[in-house]
Amino acid sequence: MGTDLLEQAKTQGWYHTLELPGLTTQGIFDMRPYVGAYGLPASLAGKRVLEVGTWDGFWAFEMERRGAAEVVALDLDDERELDWPPRRRRPNTSIVRGQGFRTASELLGSKVQRVVRSIYDAVPDDLGTFDLVLCGSVLIHLRDQLLALERIAALTAPGGTFISAEEYAKLTDLLPFPVARFRGNREDAVVFWEPSRRAWRHMLAYAGFDRVEEHARFTMRSAHGWKIRHVVHHATQATATG
Repeated sequence: MGTDLLEQAKTQGWYHTLELPGLTTQGIFDMRPYVGAYGLPASLAGKRVLEVGTWDGFWAFEMERRGAAEVVALDLDDERELDWPPRRRRPNTSIVRGQGFRTASELLGSKVQRVVRSIYDAVPDDLGTFDLVLCGSVLIHLRDQLLALERIAALTAPGGTFISAEEYAKLTDLLPFPVARFRGNREDAVVFWEPSRRAWRHMLAYAGFDRVEEHARFTMRSAHGWKIRHVVHHATQATATG
């Protein structure tokens, strides 16, 4: 079965570049050069951690590799459940979301638990709370970023940390007040709101995080030549949210 699975991994499409036994996948995004910018603790021993929007699982597997006691990875399987502008609500239902994660998980012998759920519907009553939550390049694609951030804050345990890595607007970033640029009508990748760095910090504070700090900035490059500016924020949950 292992040989068949490896052959399948060689022929399927990948979002992430992953180092698997016998294969390094050719993903649209190779996150390995940017790992240091995220500021993950070297050891996550004894920690319960969550990744929001896992796709092929690069960060979930990385946190497991760093010794996390439990890793939960959140994502959706059905393209129709994603946020789409009204004129573009004809998603490709032939895409099998989660296939890369499942293949990689089996090849790695991973124990990461993948939960099929929108962040809008993710609540502590079902999932519990987490010592560390990581969400990268997801919020920028959501119509209701504030609701998503409220959900993430509620899922972050008292004393826990949220690591956010998202695109920011270069031009509006120059303004001395928080601004989010509306991008919902463009024909490129679905982006509803493109906040400035200052706006991201204000939004994180609004969601209930007690301490918000910019950790790093970097430019992510895709295999197709796209270049996307990212800012990494660390937000600390000092007290429980309501």
